[in-house]
Amino acid sequence: MEASTIMRARRLQAQANYALIEVLIGLAVTAWQAASVKLSALAAERRQARARRELRGLSDHFLKDIGLSRHEIDSLFR
Repeated sequence: MEASTIMRARRLQAQANYALIEVLIGLAVTAWQAASVKLSALAAERRQARARRELRGLSDHFLKDIGLSRHEIDSLFR
């Protein structure tokens, strides 16, 4: 093989490697973003469950003071 052919083949291989790296980085970023969205949704669900438990633990009198009745608690989180 000629030196120029070898150099061209190496350059093409390097370009292919860089393209593969860019694709892999793109996939990693997309996966990270998807995981972040899922974790945020999970955190929101946990906050709502905690708030629901706290409201259920209040007395009927206190719920009335804040303008709620016990049967309205679940409808707040839909």
